[in-house]
Amino acid sequence: MWKLSQAKPNYSESLRASLVSKGIWHRFIEFDEPVRTVEEAARKVSADRIIKSIVLVGSDKKPILAILPAKNSYKKVKTLLKVKDVRLAQPDEVLEHSGYPVGGVPPFNKISRILLDPTVQRNARSIAGGGDPDKLVELETRDILEFLDPIIADFSV
Repeated sequence: MWKLSQAKPNYSESLRASLVSKGIWHRFIEFDEPVRTVEEAARKVSADRIIKSIVLVGSDKKPILAILPAKNSYKKVKTLLKVKDVRLAQPDEVLEHSGYPVGGVPPFNKISRILLDPTVQRNARSIAGGGDPDKLVELETRDILEFLDPIIADFSV
């Protein structure tokens, strides 16, 4: 009896293909283990260039992608979107809405309602989730702005 093993999805390869198809400059940064915190990522990259792509769900049940530095205010997000409440998406919702697992969500994903904190624009290049939890991707910040056309809104603390 043959048993087929399921190959683990390679989300970073999917991200790479998407970035290449759009002509977006990028550089992957690989780690030996999943990167769960900014402190862990800062072992290889400058912490002030790290951005987070956080998947939120509003009271209207629609996903929101918040691209921001480490600290943020959900109250500001609620006010901006005119929703009663906003919460972090559960891991299954993150994968469903963005197409990427928790810890690997890049700015370029399936979510179309996107907020970007203006402090992200300070750096010419930003470092974000690289598709898989053990990878980050360096991107030109202007590409994030140009291709995603996010709502620029201050929701840092």
